[in-house]
Amino acid sequence: MTGFQMVFLVYGLHALFWSPFIIRRQMDSRSGGVKIVLEAHQGKGASTVVLLHGVGISVSYIGIAIGLFGGVLWPLPMAVRLLGVPIVLVTTWMIVLVMRVFRSWRLKAALSRDHQLCTDGPFRIVRHPIYTGILLLAVASFLLVPNAFTAVGIVTTFVAGDLRASTEESLLRRAFGDRYAAYSAKKKRFIPFVY
Repeated sequence: MTGFQMVFLVYGLHALFWSPFIIRRQMDSRSGGVKIVLEAHQGKGASTVVLLHGVGISVSYIGIAIGLFGGVLWPLPMAVRLLGVPIVLVTTWMIVLVMRVFRSWRLKAALSRDHQLCTDGPFRIVRHPIYTGILLLAVASFLLVPNAFTAVGIVTTFVAGDLRASTEESLLRRAFGDRYAAYSAKKKRFIPFVY
């Protein structure tokens, strides 16, 4: 595979992954949005957790640019590297399913007046399928463009996603009480049967 083909493949897969979020955001903004009644954090706290997740994702993108344009890659066989392709494709499909069932998606954790606890679709498998998807994108990025930055990107994305999940769970516990406690006791946070 030529360098140009790899650039096109990697960035094309990333564009595909993020497109359901962009489409959903556009649909929500056209419908006038929703009235927020309860946020996981007030002020800087909410923005800081989201920003931290953005930094984690950015580390992967720095590694992708360094690998694709600077040629800094760890030696992995191309067959192993290309395992990143089906990971992104399956993960993108999972995100599409999340967007179909998760009516209240937004960047910062917040509840609307008519918020409902979502336990359908991918939420039947894990409590935070969006963060699982972003973590899988980081893993796929490492496979496609293996270097120190994309490896660190996996770790930073996991830590940041875990912090966001924790804050969202405290919000959901306050809002849904025993119902959320029962759901979270049955479902793992990111990885089925593991974590």
